Amino acid sequence: MSENPTLRGALRESIANLGETITSGVRWCGGMAVMLGQALRRGPRRPLGLFDISYQTLQLGIRSIPLATMMSLFVGMILAWQFGEALADFGAKNSIGYVTALSLVRELVPTLLAVTVGTKMATGMTAELGSMKVTEQIDAISALGADPIKKLVWPRLVAASIAMPLLVAWGNVIAMLGGMLISDTVFDVPAGYFYATYIDELEPMHYIMSQTKALVFGGLAGLVGCYQGFSTKFGTEAVGLSTTETVIAVSVSVLLADFALTTLFMPIG
Repeated sequence: MSENPTLRGALRESIANLGETITSGVRWCGGMAVMLGQALRRGPRRPLGLFDISYQTLQLGIRSIPLATMMSLFVGMILAWQFGEALADFGAKNSIGYVTALSLVRELVPTLLAVTVGTKMATGMTAELGSMKVTEQIDAISALGADPIKKLVWPRLVAASIAMPLLVAWGNVIAMLGGMLISDTVFDVPAGYFYATYIDELEPMHYIMSQTKALVFGGLAGLVGCYQGFSTKFGTEAVGLSTTETVIAVSVSVLLADFALTTLFMPIG
């Protein structure tokens, strides 16, 4: 019985597409690793570019406070409501502060802010740098003798790595306040008692874990945003395509990094 030529062709095409996807993924990771190495090698050289770093921190961090505040407030309220409803069935609603503390500080606040605020940061970098690439402004910087990596990538990478931990620290406070609000108004658990049990459950390692995740997520957002901007192809739709790819890349990178960091900080056994 002879093989179906159509089926054989479809199988060959599927294997070829899988190979191209893996190759492009490896090339993408390699390109980001090269850019990171160049930034870490060239960035700390004098001049340090403190003005550029402070300006990017303002653009990426300060202007993201409203979004970070809203996201943190509602995630704290939602999680407190969910846990409070479940605990009320067992007559243990007074433990709402204990059960929400670890989930918010260790996981939800850093990851949610990275996926939302971090994606906002990265897409802004991609759009800005991609427009500069398309209009050949990056080539002009190189022609004038300046280093595009130090001038454009380093300040954004440092600023994102500074802004995200600060936003997560602020988000942890706002999420706790949101949980206190729901605890007091919905489940009749005093806000002061919620605060006391919330803080009592947390240990220094939990804060370190939260801030480490924030630092890594911020660095990833800055690196992906800059690399996608520098990799933008020429054409009318190139900037939009790079920006769309940045959203997917940041989200996937954050989730993979979150899993890796969780296994690092919380080993089994």
